[in-house]
Amino acid sequence: MEPFPEGLVLAAGLSSRMGRQKLLLDVGGAPMVVRVVRAALASSLRRVVVVGGPCTDLVETLVSARTEPRLTVTVNPNPEQGMSSSLRAGLACLSPGASGVMVILGDQPFLTSDVIDRLIAAFRSDSDKIVVPSVMGRRSNPVLFPADLFPDLARTRGDVGGRFVLKRNARRIVRIEVGDTYDDSDVDTPQDLKRLTRKVRSGTEDAIS
Repeated sequence: MEPFPEGLVLAAGLSSRMGRQKLLLDVGGAPMVVRVVRAALASSLRRVVVVGGPCTDLVETLVSARTEPRLTVTVNPNPEQGMSSSLRAGLACLSPGASGVMVILGDQPFLTSDVIDRLIAAFRSDSDKIVVPSVMGRRSNPVLFPADLFPDLARTRGDVGGRFVLKRNARRIVRIEVGDTYDDSDVDTPQDLKRLTRKVRSGTEDAIS
């Protein structure tokens, strides 16, 4: 049976450095998290789980504008406990028998379905590996973890995501160079948002329609 990974979009962050909920800010004509979710849904991920926080109702309204049976939105009741709490909330929603999970950050608005599918293709050739994108030799996100590491991900604490799981399983990591097609810029501060907005307006990045 062909491995079928699912996607987990982390969208419950408190946006403390931005000073307001950054995932709902407009980037190229769409809220940032909507761009990310659309890319995930356009890929070959079997299902996509979005983990929201205090503004979950608004996030759900935005990403569920059209009927999409592959999309699930869940709530992280304790976003102040960091990224690991969103991981646990999302892992609990995965389908039984899912072969892997791609952990996707909600603040990387230039992620594309092509990048996601390139990672999935590598995973399907060896579903025991952790697959990560490499941008000009630099490890980036999203990260695709095999199912046997779900318990380790669920045990993480704090605002570290899967970092410690990656460190403990370094020999299992496979890097896929995607620097030719992927701008992995994220958005944490107002300065980041201004820079990415200028990039979209200059035509160096196309908005996701």
